[in-house]
Amino acid sequence: MDSLLHPVGPLPERVYWTRRVALLGIIAVLIIAIAVACSGGSSSGHPSASTPTASPTPSTGPTVTASACRRDQLAVTASTDATTYAADVLPRLQVNIRNTGSLACVLTESPRTRSWTIVSGTDQLWTTVGCQAAATAHNTTLKVGAEVRHSLLWNRHRSGKGCIVSTTEAGPGTYQLTVSVNGITSTTAIFHLTG
Repeated sequence: MDSLLHPVGPLPERVYWTRRVALLGIIAVLIIAIAVACSGGSSSGHPSASTPTASPTPSTGPTVTASACRRDQLAVTASTDATTYAADVLPRLQVNIRNTGSLACVLTESPRTRSWTIVSGTDQLWTTVGCQAAATAHNTTLKVGAEVRHSLLWNRHRSGKGCIVSTTEAGPGTYQLTVSVNGITSTTAIFHLTG
């Protein structure tokens, strides 16, 4: 017991005491570290860095179904692929149907619900009114600003009674194209035949 209180050796007594204090400190640190590890980490009530936290599950709200497009939601625009056509060039006619509303909508249409008409002054040269065969209607969901486009070639001939294409070819002049889609009349596209 006396050797514990009064270390014996060639070195001064304080050197041995310093070594004992350092050894006791290391043992104390190891005991505290083991105690913290066995207790599951911090007891402060806050999750530690290694503790997983539950992430919120995204809520799935009810799916909003787009309703049918109203007339005031649609802009119908007629156009041609050129403004002037030489004698051997067939005009390509086009119509764009655009959703100008603030909500998406469903456009229901078919070739039968579109009618194309070409006039020159008061003379109606060509039309598809009443000439389209029955066809299955297609539903297209139009997002805000989205559009649907349709086109066809005009053979430059007049249309006759009973939807019969006349052999009479349109001559040089200025022509106007309008297209009606679901009862909505388009803007007018003006083009010229030069020969």
